[in-house]
Amino acid sequence: MGHKQSRTTDNIPSSSGETSFKLFEYQCSKCRAKRPIQYFHRNGKFLPQTPRVVCGECNTSVVVEPFKTVEYGCPACKRWQKVRLPARPLPLNMYNVSVVSCNCGYKGEATVGRLMDVACCQCWQHRRELCEVWTEDGDEFKHFCEHCQDYKRCIARGPKKKGEEPTADLEFECQGCQEICPVQTEELLRTSGHASCQSCNWTGYPEVRPMGRLEKRRRPPSETSKQGTQQAFSSRKKDSASNQPKTRSSRIRPDPNELSSIVPEPSNGRSSGSLDV
Repeated sequence: MGHKQSRTTDNIPSSSGETSFKLFEYQCSKCRAKRPIQYFHRNGKFLPQTPRVVCGECNTSVVVEPFKTVEYGCPACKRWQKVRLPARPLPLNMYNVSVVSCNCGYKGEATVGRLMDVACCQCWQHRRELCEVWTEDGDEFKHFCEHCQDYKRCIARGPKKKGEEPTADLEFECQGCQEICPVQTEELLRTSGHASCQSCNWTGYPEVRPMGRLEKRRRPPSETSKQGTQQAFSSRKKDSASNQPKTRSSRIRPDPNELSSIVPEPSNGRSSGSLDV
């Protein structure tokens, strides 16, 4: 592509016989949502494939046509434009140049790539440059720094809008208060992995994870909360029992075998039911 850049990440084409992938996009034909998809390659060339996916938005199984969104600088109007490259069984290096058609009327070949904010890990100077097509947000590589006038380790970030504040993309669990603390990759590189917690002022070298991977540690409920839960549960049982319709109590019938003890026995040879005349 002509960029002063050498890759050091796993985006290098895989060795002989190994199958790897590159990230493309697809647009669902039903809900029109754009989502990422893996497109496989081997020996520096994409494999013939017809991917079928289940859309994560509408849960529809469809056959998709992946594409790669890249940028290019128009040679005529000197403006940055976007273009989609369809996924084809072609060598990976053929995606560096494409035939484009600009709104200004220019039509011809142009060098394409990803327009990224590149930060030098030595002087921390930022510069927006056209990187390789397969450069992803957060990739590290050796790049020629204009300020240092040498090849330095750099990190690529997606371009941000004017006035947009940088957001944290990593997080770590504080070893002092066990809180989840956000941190930026550039900040870690600037401090050689040293970070601090804003809650308890703990400082050290934490183990970082991508944002959203760590779960906040839940404290065990206290005994009072347990008792309150039990009381609430018992009161609910009483309320449910009181709301049930009342049933009439059944009468207890005496046992016929026990009636002989209740009936008086005849006296003076008379039956119990006779009358004196």
